[in-house]
Amino acid sequence: MLFSTIFTAIALPLLAAASPIELQRRAGGPAIVPLAANCTLINPLPHASLHPGNATISGYLPSSNFSSSYHLYSWYIPQPDFESQNARWSNCIQQCNGFPGCVSAFMAYSAPLPKGWLGLAGGELEVGCFMYNQTLTPLDFVVAEKGQYVNATAGNIYCPRATPATANTSVKSTASKKTPVKVVA
Repeated sequence: MLFSTIFTAIALPLLAAASPIELQRRAGGPAIVPLAANCTLINPLPHASLHPGNATISGYLPSSNFSSSYHLYSWYIPQPDFESQNARWSNCIQQCNGFPGCVSAFMAYSAPLPKGWLGLAGGELEVGCFMYNQTLTPLDFVVAEKGQYVNATAGNIYCPRATPATANTSVKSTASKKTPVKVVA
């Protein structure tokens, strides 16, 4: 009895100690990768230029032709969602940025869950994030059914490629540096 008590008193702290075991990559969504400082996010939603400062437009979704041709990945979250729309959109676009080949994303509230999604019946209205390997244009959107795809946000990620090194790279540039614009409506 005394031996088991002493053994337990010694063994438990040793078992609870932190282990230097490296974590393996696990299945799940794309990695969240923040946009680089030189990247621009362009809003392709129809009429976005008519609503300066308002990045959301209700009642549009990418056409089924566009989605079937360029869809890479999507996720859904049940409503009500307790994250702010900006935080949720940031997650969506940064996951697109972390997914190889993804160049545009679309997120909307009240997006119908597809039939068979994770074995569910489908049809429930949820928050949806959709990622594509083709840039979206205003012509790629169609009008959604009333009450669906509301508070939608979309973005095309544009990151200029680094200029190749030349023989004159050791010469200091006198050009002024400009702060990049993050979001263009």
